[in-house]
Amino acid sequence: MVACRSLLVAFAALSVAAVPARAEEICTFPAPTNISIEKELLITDLSVVNDTRASGADGAWSFGGLLTALAPNDAPALVKQWLGSFEQRQEVNGFALAPRPAMRARLTRLWMAKDGAATFAAWKPNLANAPFRLLAIVYRPDLGVVDRDGTIRSAGEARFVFTALDLSKVRPLDDAPPLPFTVIFEYGLRASDRDGVKAWAERWHKLGNLAFGADYNAALQTITDGVTRRSVSEAAGRFNQLRTNEGLTLPWQLREFRYEASFARLVNTPLKDTPHRRFVNDASELSAFISQRPDDDLPQKFLSGSADVPKANFRWPQLRIANNVLRHNFAVRTCNGCHSAETGAKADQRSAEPAQHRGFRHISGRMRNERATLSEFMTGDPALVEDPTGKVHTFCDLKIRQQALHEALNPKPATVQSPLPADDLNVARKRRERAD
Repeated sequence: MVACRSLLVAFAALSVAAVPARAEEICTFPAPTNISIEKELLITDLSVVNDTRASGADGAWSFGGLLTALAPNDAPALVKQWLGSFEQRQEVNGFALAPRPAMRARLTRLWMAKDGAATFAAWKPNLANAPFRLLAIVYRPDLGVVDRDGTIRSAGEARFVFTALDLSKVRPLDDAPPLPFTVIFEYGLRASDRDGVKAWAERWHKLGNLAFGADYNAALQTITDGVTRRSVSEAAGRFNQLRTNEGLTLPWQLREFRYEASFARLVNTPLKDTPHRRFVNDASELSAFISQRPDDDLPQKFLSGSADVPKANFRWPQLRIANNVLRHNFAVRTCNGCHSAETGAKADQRSAEPAQHRGFRHISGRMRNERATLSEFMTGDPALVEDPTGKVHTFCDLKIRQQALHEALNPKPATVQSPLPADDLNVARKRRERAD
């Protein structure tokens, strides 16, 4: 789900003119040569993701440790409430959200059994036994929020990406294979001015000068602790959302959860720019909005509480949208469009799961001794994806993240009239609404 809810816009590093949002990304610019993707932006090296910090109930980078930092007095109850929410019929934004019973069968019951719990009611989850393995630690400078008037609201996000584990055949967590279920903790990097953006960029960029190992991990933890492990109020304020990308049963489904600190619970929320599927059959109003205001976020009234992907070759139909370019632009902004055929082959195409349970993730699951793999949408320079009309779209997500970090590190000269020049933080401006 690292590329979920994509707003894929035209990118031209030297252009400042306002342009309509387009699906393909212009990938012909030279990549910054002094920025390491694998050390500064998307960290999957085994020396990091298999470090002791990534395991146990309170590891700085572990599933249990992140929950404990979020809810120090309520973490076991929080994870139980969150897992239980998948078993309940809910209503989100006026649309029904059906239960996902495979969650209990393939994950919760097996975790309960490892903890020795006979019933869900009596179970107090042992976070040391949490069946989740770290896949990546991610810095997203491209998701810095710069309003159209130049106001800076965020320096981007830090993310921790996990795969759930299958305990059906083995009990030791280190030996368990991955399930088709990814969980992402997403934290906002607070900044309100250009100096704040640059300070965050410099912290992550300095990692590129270190070799992987003890010194690197210590430096990385210093950064991540500043996001996740300050006071309770600060940590809760920095936490943006938790997202799931889950294919334990069909349809494959993506959800988003916000943390309600007053009740210590994770609550399903509507997915940005992802309409409910009922608008496929009742398409007039949605199609009119997309055709008339292609650069704007979808209004709340359209938004679904889940993004369902019935099969890996899913594409949003034409609806009543004026042309296929607008249709594709809309589709790749949705969770289910970004995680299906609109953006090409995914990282989990070759997983051990049955065919219907793979082909939906931009970061694959992994065995403990393997690194996660990435989709061509992320690694391409560019990746080429042909749509049903024969038009070829280009994607180079990680290269554009490099450019975003370069821009964050190198402010354009300010003037009295314009403290933030119109072409500064160009990537973040163009991905202003993006939250993938």
